[in-house]
Amino acid sequence: MFANRKLSFKKIIMAIWELITAAKGMAALHLTRKSNTQYKAAYVLLQKMREAVGLRRQGIMLDGLVQIDGKYVGGVLRPANKKEERKDGRKKENQNGKRMCVLALREANKHAPNRTVTRVILDENGQDAWAAVEQHVQPSAFLIADEHRAYDDLVGLVAMHRVNHSMRYQEEDGTNSNVIESFFSRVEKAYQGINHRFSTKYLDWYVAMLAWKEDTRYMGLRWQFADILRTVTSKPTSRNLCGYWQEAAGNIQDQVWVRGIPPD
Repeated sequence: MFANRKLSFKKIIMAIWELITAAKGMAALHLTRKSNTQYKAAYVLLQKMREAVGLRRQGIMLDGLVQIDGKYVGGVLRPANKKEERKDGRKKENQNGKRMCVLALREANKHAPNRTVTRVILDENGQDAWAAVEQHVQPSAFLIADEHRAYDDLVGLVAMHRVNHSMRYQEEDGTNSNVIESFFSRVEKAYQGINHRFSTKYLDWYVAMLAWKEDTRYMGLRWQFADILRTVTSKPTSRNLCGYWQEAAGNIQDQVWVRGIPPD
């Protein structure tokens, strides 16, 4: 992952340490000050680690109690000065094309480490939800979803229970989607407090790293450090980020799923 590097291994180790100790994520400008490196080097270094963590999701299969939900990120419509000129940003015709949905699947098993799988999609729809569940959820799992119509067809794929959030956030027997909402809370805090915005081009990598942080929050720093180091050193040279500032960034493929079809 760090092929053709110019940074010393000491600074790379320092960057990994700074990343795992930042609970809500690390901004490149912050890492620039902490490691005394240029912004370009800090930015690409962070993106390489996020990409490496994102590649881990390919073989993950969730089991047991699994929650599914979507969260829209980015593309905030700045309101006009005059009230009569303001537009409703919830309508598709008024959106700027930068608002994406993060579809997340997360285990909610007691007394076990829970794993999270994320995918970036254009909107919350049934085809992408079906593809994500089919690829990352065991048939024996029990799925919990809200009342959104995108999850209607999943009944034929796995056993599922719906929580009607318009009526209650938790059923009488305790069934809820709080575990996945906890992850979305971390995404919102990182968006508002650390990065201030996520580029739609790299949104998939950002949320993959935040999912890793949510899954390993009870692990010690030594374990987290070893896990990240093992992950980034076991991955091949990044075809997306090697030579990033020498016009290689234009070769990065779109990471957004479109109606159940993953990007190339």
